[in-house]
Amino acid sequence: MNSHESFSSIAAKRRRIAEPERVQTFGEGVLLDMDLLCMNDLYSDVSFFVEDQRISGHCAILATRCKYFHTMLFESMSEWKERQIRLTVPLEAFKVILGYLYSGTLPMSTMDVGAIFQVLGLANLYGLLQLQTFLTEHLLETLSVGNVCTILDTARQFNIADLITKSLNFIDANGAKVIEDDSFQKLSKESLEEVLSRETLIAHELNVFYAVKEWSRHNPDVDIKSVASLLRLPLIKVEDLLGTVRRSGLVDANNIFDVIDKAIKSENLPYRARESPGVDVASVSEWGTRSMLNKNEILIELSFWCFINNIGICISGINNSIQMLDFTVAISCDKTHWVGLGTFKFSAFPPYLDITFMRRPVRFIRILQLTRKNYFKDMVIRASLSPDTTQEMAWETA
Repeated sequence: MNSHESFSSIAAKRRRIAEPERVQTFGEGVLLDMDLLCMNDLYSDVSFFVEDQRISGHCAILATRCKYFHTMLFESMSEWKERQIRLTVPLEAFKVILGYLYSGTLPMSTMDVGAIFQVLGLANLYGLLQLQTFLTEHLLETLSVGNVCTILDTARQFNIADLITKSLNFIDANGAKVIEDDSFQKLSKESLEEVLSRETLIAHELNVFYAVKEWSRHNPDVDIKSVASLLRLPLIKVEDLLGTVRRSGLVDANNIFDVIDKAIKSENLPYRARESPGVDVASVSEWGTRSMLNKNEILIELSFWCFINNIGICISGINNSIQMLDFTVAISCDKTHWVGLGTFKFSAFPPYLDITFMRRPVRFIRILQLTRKNYFKDMVIRASLSPDTTQEMAWETA
């Protein structure tokens, strides 16, 4: 070998070392072959008996793909002859699990919600986190009024925190429809109590009462006292308390007058309210209306009670010669009991004021202008729930 060939050979070797190794994969074909082994007697070394049906399996594959089966097949069982295992699990769901373990596939198009729940239960039992995550995300994407109660109960059964939280949030936002759906009557007592305890359930309390009464009729063997105690009876009108509620037998009739007394006198009733951080609930048309009480007083009425902690007022095109305007601002849940937020000085620079207070339910906002000239036509009023009560609202001014 001459020196030129020697240098060329060395250079070629260096290039091969520097370049990443090229690997051609044929994964799809491998998965298809693996799928052929699923529930096949060929090379099988373990048998499962599920609902009196024998299903063949392969210890090496199952133990490699799932720690649960590794423990079952190689740690809990010492002799090969004992590898005949009876399982008390749903047959079709178990077959889906085997299909996933052998080929990494899931027949979603053929699985209804009930089947998904069963597979999710086995994924939870066998510690198949990837499969459990996928099915959880799928259920979140398909939440509806008709299935959310079942999904909530299932999520509680398997302690899937994210699915529990988002199911509850969905029920909150769609409370009026959910409590009227037939599926609500099948909700477990524990889930029902969790729903009723939430202050963000968007439904009028009389309708919540009717839903609980109907739930009790469908679940006659359940002690209803702890459930009924979660009803916020002071939020129901007096005439309905004296009539519908008192005659229902769902609550102690002797306590009705105490409830009425509290409803009339209390300024801090336990209102259920929307919680929509960052949403301006005062100027979104579907959330509220604006009306003039007189030439110097304006009333904002929200479509439902909302938790807020921030009210902003902006006047566009204000005359720079105006040095100061005075306003009083008050909020209320029932237009009877008002909480005054104070009297505020409004100057031309900057042309807005920002009022922050502790988070509380609000249905009505009343603003009284103390100056003679009417500036309401140029006034923009915003109300929101801000995570940071010190944060000022951003205004776009001309």
